[in-house]
Amino acid sequence: MKIEVGQKIKEQRGQRAWSQQELAEQLNVTRQTVSKWELGKSYPDLEGLVALTQLFEVSADCLLGLTVTVSKCSWFSVLFRRGSRDTMGEDKINKPVKWYAGGQDRAKVATAIMMDLVAHLNTTTEKPFRELVGQYYSELIRQQSGSNIYVFDRMGLDFSKCLRQNGIKLSPENSARVDKLLQLNYIRYM
Repeated sequence: MKIEVGQKIKEQRGQRAWSQQELAEQLNVTRQTVSKWELGKSYPDLEGLVALTQLFEVSADCLLGLTVTVSKCSWFSVLFRRGSRDTMGEDKINKPVKWYAGGQDRAKVATAIMMDLVAHLNTTTEKPFRELVGQYYSELIRQQSGSNIYVFDRMGLDFSKCLRQNGIKLSPENSARVDKLLQLNYIRYM
């Protein structure tokens, strides 16, 4: 999967005027590791991404490049547009967009949800589940199985099995995050 997280890390580091070494020390990794992330030669693990979002004080969506920038309409198009300002641009916003099962966008969104989930899981009582989420993150990033849809199919079964075997009861918020993650398995119109 092509996630441009390296460029975002470099951007965030640059905004704070930190060197690669300074960032590496704060994350307890080597400078070479940060360099590889920024060059796109490797990716941080799930725990590392969570640490980066906390360190940079940005959302997972921002770090993964999932935030959508709203384009402003030119004054010319506003002036000669029929209808009110309230309906301006609705034709573009309300069009359904098909999100295909094997799409890389789906894997990016899944990664963001996984980061959010891991950030809110208890490090001791929910450790087995945390580790399982991390394994699926690695699989999505490296595309080890070849198909994202296959990963999502197995994810639901393994999540259920892990929670049941370890007697883990998720909070309502984390339960909603897991549901949101598993819903990515289905093609839908947005």
